Amino acid sequence: MPGKKKEEIGAMAPEDLSIEDSFARLQELLARMEEEDVTLEESFACYEEGMKLVRRCNDKIAQVEQKVMVLSEDGSLDEF
Repeated sequence: MPGKKKEEIGAMAPEDLSIEDSFARLQELLARMEEEDVTLEESFACYEEGMKLVRRCNDKIAQVEQKVMVLSEDGSLDEF
């Protein structure tokens, strides 16, 4: 599956992004915040969006960790 374009990622709601797309969007936000012509208001908006993405990624990672299965010595599967 081909990757999404920057415009597509930026237009998606945080809850609709995959973890990979969320990280790509975070990189875009950081790059914008580092630009010289960014206003204080725009910088703050980027920060807010970035924090929402970070929280969403943490939630998704926690869900995956709860579903990870561990193979026990006796060959049975146990939830992690």
